Amino acid sequence: MKPVASYGIVNADTSGPGAFLRAAKWYWDELTDMFAAAGFTSVMIPMVPNTENVSRNGAPICTASVKTRFGSPAGYLAYLNDKGIENVEAIGVSAQSMYNSLFETGLPMEKFFDGFYEYAMDAAEALAELKGSILLASPTPGVGFLADYFGEDRKKEEQFFAEAAAAMNRIGEAVRGYGIQLAVRNEYWTMMRGTKIDQFLELLDPEKVSFAPDPAHLYIAGADYLDYFKRYAGQAKAVCFTDTKFTDEQGAWKTISPEFPQDGAAQRVYWDLGFGGMDFDAIYKMLLEAGFDGPVLLDSKYSLDIPKGILRMRTFWNNLLKRNGGKEVR
Repeated sequence: MKPVASYGIVNADTSGPGAFLRAAKWYWDELTDMFAAAGFTSVMIPMVPNTENVSRNGAPICTASVKTRFGSPAGYLAYLNDKGIENVEAIGVSAQSMYNSLFETGLPMEKFFDGFYEYAMDAAEALAELKGSILLASPTPGVGFLADYFGEDRKKEEQFFAEAAAAMNRIGEAVRGYGIQLAVRNEYWTMMRGTKIDQFLELLDPEKVSFAPDPAHLYIAGADYLDYFKRYAGQAKAVCFTDTKFTDEQGAWKTISPEFPQDGAAQRVYWDLGFGGMDFDAIYKMLLEAGFDGPVLLDSKYSLDIPKGILRMRTFWNNLLKRNGGKEVR
């Protein structure tokens, strides 16, 4: 198994305290040094669609900003290599990020998945230059964001669900031309939350699209995350390692703030790896038994202390291997 450290440890695509800091190139220069110093040689980058605003960003959060700062993805790879990072193993693309960009782009919802296809293919082209293998996709925006669009029209909702699956099959077929595998993930607040992922996977071509189970999101949505890893470890091309203690007692999944709940006693969704409640020893053993040898995407999403979170991520991985007699593949 290959540990891949996610840049998703930083919340890089929202405003608020520290936004100007996170948009500075020097901030990401230092962050890249930290990942390398912690012993990570491969990273994952969540990317948003190119828009006029984010393209000016100093953060590597869209292909346009990468090209602006480094000339090309290949130029960015040379920069990473110089820092001690060998490649960008995975890029994340998100239908929620696509939805967030609509205000700026003016794309109508009827063309949503055409836009998502272009966004995904742009990311896949960059990923090939970055020597990566996994395009990780979140197929739909959050349920709370889609509520007004669907209204009470269940047929419209079902059609959108089917269109999301068709888009994944289309993207999965196309990215194979770059030597890349498309994998879908399951946030607890999208249309394939929890066991809904089963219905979605039935619509996918397993030759084109794999499932990268995400334990924290399965757990929050009330699904048995260990059962999903047992069932899908054999087909997975990549898996997500996320941690949580969050219980969605207030139905945050239905709101427009599912990652930052506004109600209830528990309002922190993501925890640094090893500090939540997920049984990673059991997950790791299942992966070993299934012969999984792909990327393990280590995602301490939106850490409250970035430098400490990076070190915790490395310590988590070292201790997991030590407890289970594993050997790192680089």
